[in-house]
Amino acid sequence: MSHLAAALALDPAVLDARWARLQAWLAARFGKDAVSIEGVLFLVGVQSEGGGYAPRLEKDAKERIILEASFVVFEALGLYRRAGMDAEGAWLWERTEDLPELPADAQERLLRTAILRYFEPYTGDPDGACS
Repeated sequence: MSHLAAALALDPAVLDARWARLQAWLAARFGKDAVSIEGVLFLVGVQSEGGGYAPRLEKDAKERIILEASFVVFEALGLYRRAGMDAEGAWLWERTEDLPELPADAQERLLRTAILRYFEPYTGDPDGACS
């Protein structure tokens, strides 16, 4: 089974329960309930860059951080891998398998599953999202 198929095969009820646990875990650490997918990706991106939080980032900088985080969480699923760095020190990414167009609900499920997989080492969540 492909990484994509395995990620999308996760039972929606299990995904929702794991997402709720992650939300509670994040709220306990950051004091903010119901962090959006974009908010979680922003946290991942800031951590990935290793620079710490800068409170007054421009919109394009925030979008770049969230995009980078998308690749980072998809790497946790095996859908992307780091292929090197560009001249400015940004990661270059390559897909590890073909990704078809997905309806919006499947895109959200895939992204939530990838985020959950990324956080597994931090949260200790024993319910593996997919193989």
